[in-house]
Amino acid sequence: MKTIHVAEMMAQGGRDGTVEAPDGDFRVQLATDGQPGSVTPEHLFAGAYGACYLGALENAARKAHVELKGVTLVARAHLEEDDRGGYSLSVELRAAMPGVKEAEAQHIMNLAHQTCPYSKAVRGNINVTLSFD
Repeated sequence: MKTIHVAEMMAQGGRDGTVEAPDGDFRVQLATDGQPGSVTPEHLFAGAYGACYLGALENAARKAHVELKGVTLVARAHLEEDDRGGYSLSVELRAAMPGVKEAEAQHIMNLAHQTCPYSKAVRGNINVTLSFD
């Protein structure tokens, strides 16, 4: 394997702390108080997974010779607690693909799910639901 990118972030203070890049160019204050504008680790995970999956979706469409115009993706990361106080994540990936037929959309989403690095990383660990508009 050839490494093509390394991302480094520093976390301090846990779920109510900060996450920042070592160079200071990116910094997020985390908060779990539920107030409007609060950012949680799940927001960051959903954003990163969504961006990566959208790239994989566009690549899969190109390879399948399906033209995507105006595609958007909503990624939702759920923090869940089981009946014993343990925690886990689940993810919903919902794509809007105007003009793409249902069978093609499902096929492209499944192809993207096979190639997206985030999908590969979580496969067998968390539930990921794929859907489309």
